[in-house]
Order: sequence, then C-alpha cells, then structure tokens
Amino acid sequence: MKKIILIALVSTLTFNLVAQAVPPSELNDSPYRNMREGNSRLINSSKETEISKLYKNTKSIEVLRKIISDKSINRCATKVVLAIKDKLNFSHRNDVELAILGLRQDNSIDDITANILTAATSLNILIPNLIAKNDLTSDEEDKALEIFNTEAKHIKNKTLCIEDVYRDLVGKLATDSSKFVKNLKHINKLALDNNVINNNDFKILEKLRAKKVYEWPITLSEYSQSLDNIAINFPMRTRESAELITDVKFRVKKSLRQSLYEKYNSIQIMLLANIARDMKKRLESRDITININYVDQNSEIINLSPMEKFRFILKLLRKELATVNNGSLLGGKAANYMDIITASYEVGYISSNEITAMASLQEIWNPTKTTKEKVMYWTKTFGGIASVLLPPPFGFVAVMAIMLIDQQVAAAPIDHDSDFNLM
Repeated sequence: MKKIILIALVSTLTFNLVAQAVPPSELNDSPYRNMREGNSRLINSSKETEISKLYKNTKSIEVLRKIISDKSINRCATKVVLAIKDKLNFSHRNDVELAILGLRQDNSIDDITANILTAATSLNILIPNLIAKNDLTSDEEDKALEIFNTEAKHIKNKTLCIEDVYRDLVGKLATDSSKFVKNLKHINKLALDNNVINNNDFKILEKLRAKKVYEWPITLSEYSQSLDNIAINFPMRTRESAELITDVKFRVKKSLRQSLYEKYNSIQIMLLANIARDMKKRLESRDITININYVDQNSEIINLSPMEKFRFILKLLRKELATVNNGSLLGGKAANYMDIITASYEVGYISSNEITAMASLQEIWNPTKTTKEKVMYWTKTFGGIASVLLPPPFGFVAVMAIMLIDQQVAAAPIDHDSDFNLM
C-alpha cells in the first residue's frame, strides 16, 4: 500500500512589490489617480494640445483636482459633473467633457473614470415628454408602486447618488417582473401621479431612464469601491503602464482593464490574481517532487525534471481556473486566461515588463496563424528545458504564451468532473 503526495518546495524568493515613490507634484487625494495606465486612449494628438492650453499648470486644473478629491461628491458621477459645471461656470457639455479629459491628462483620473464621467454629462439633456406605453394590469401597477414606495426615501435623500438609487430601483422592479423594465416610463409617471415623487424628481428619473443608466456596466461608486479595496490590500504598488492591458484592440471597444472592472468586483479580481501569484511562485520553486509513502519501508522521493515541472504547473493552473469557473465565487461569470493576466497586472503580481514581453510575441497574437503554427512558434521560442531555467520574466512569459494559445483554442476551462485529473 502506498500513498503519493505532491510537494512543491518553494524557494525563499518572494515577490518584490515595493513601489517607487510617486513624485510630490502628482500626489492628490483622488481615489481615481492613474496607477496602471499610460497615455489616455481618449486623448488624441489634436485634443492633447487643446487640453494642455486649457488646463496644464492652470488654476482650473487646481479646481478640478479639488472636485475629484472631494469625498462628499467624488463617488457620484452626476455630482462631479454638476460641480465641474458650477465651479468653472460651464453651460456646454463639450466644455465639461474637455475638463474631464483635463483631469485625465493630469493623471488625477484614469480612462475608466473618464468614461463614467463622460457618460454622466449626457444626463443633463432634456427628454421629450412622450406618451408612455402601458402594458401593465391594475394589480401589476399596484405592485410596481409598492416597490417604488420602498425606494422613495432614497430618491428624496440628496446625499445619496441618484444614479445608484435608480439602478437599485430598476433592479428590484426587474427582479419582480420583466414587464416592469419595459414600462419604466409609465411606472415613473404612476409614481408622480400618486405623489410618491415630486415633479423635479420625476424629470431626473426620466433622464436616467432615457439614457438607460440601469444598463451602465459600472458606476463611479462601484468603481471607487473596487479601487479602494485593491489599494488597501496592495498599498505598495508602483505606477506602471502596459499598452496590452489598457489599449483597445482586437475589434473590441473596451480595454482589457475596463472589461475586468465591469465584469468583476474587487474580491473577484483579487481571487483571479491569486491564481497567477501561486503559479508564479511555483515556477520560482526550487523543486517539485513526488513522495511515495510506503507502509513498511522508507519513503521514495521522485524529482520532476524541469520540463515535467513546467507541464505540471501549467496543468495545475488549468485545474484551478476550471475550479473557479465551476464554483459560485465569480457569480456565474466564467473567467479566461486574459482575465487572470489582467487581474494580476492590476494588483501588481505581474509587472509591465512581463506584459510587454508577452505582447511582443506577435506570432501568438497573429489571427492568420493556425493553432499548430502558434504551438510550433512557442516550441521554437521557449521549447525545451531552457525555457524553465531562464530567469524571470521569461519562464513566466512562456506560461502566459501557452495560456493565450489555450484561450484561442477553446472557451474558458470549465470541467464539471470534480475529480480533475492532474497526472
């Protein structure tokens, strides 16, 4: 009778995530201060010149910094936009949008924040008072009003963020009946007619409804909460930029970083990042062994070769991703390898140098190459024992390259067999 145990003897090397000091001129209290992005994809060369003239080293940028650092309003996009209009005496939406980009150029905010604020500038546009359709029965109207009444006190509470309040209201209505979402205008009017809300609140809710704020992938309060949690758990991150993570490429309209925050909360992001952290630690381990424990004789220890170690670590990664996707921690949103890589970069487990090295593997990204050609390219570039023995980041980049090939071959790993076979 014997028992086989896998043991990873991890080296004493730990991740050095000590941050470089941020220049004093760039310090401010903005929770959205740019830490992970380079140049903004929202600012082209012509806009850059215009924005610099308006805001670089001006009193206006000082006003904007105070606004975005004001804790009483900076968790609410509509309040920030209103403050920009009031403090800088703006009447045109374009001026407000340029001010937002001024904050982005100043690195007081990042692109995700700028996108949310820009979306909020459209909420001041007047909505025509069209006749609302009504597909609800009398009982359904009563139920909708009952739900509306539970949220009325929050709508009237001006210390709260109205877009978050309205999203909560629509969420509760949608949970009760899908018909309610199709009749939101009528329900808003019902609330007005029954004195649940006043005329001013009705106009505000109508703007939020018309612009479908309830479909926004993320609000400023949600984003700030995620940023705060990550900052608390990873206070020593250095400022970095990686174009692969923050640029919009591959026929999509969002960067990998924006998609990450729209898809997952901070706890889920850290969970995904920890998968890469553990993989990186295993790659840096001194040895991986198989211990065979006999009943009446000494244990036998078998050392895996460098390539066996490499393959085992990769298969363990696949198992861990499948386990996460099979569970409930991600809320049914299946993660893929790029989600893991992006999350790891966000918290600082993967450096911009490693991301740059991976991005330079053009053959891996080339859509005209077949899977076989990509695998052959990987074998030629990283194949053999040498790839494992190369110093970081190259050993880790090799694993990430395989992850990318895997992701292009199939969907995110989901294995419903709880006895996932590692060997």
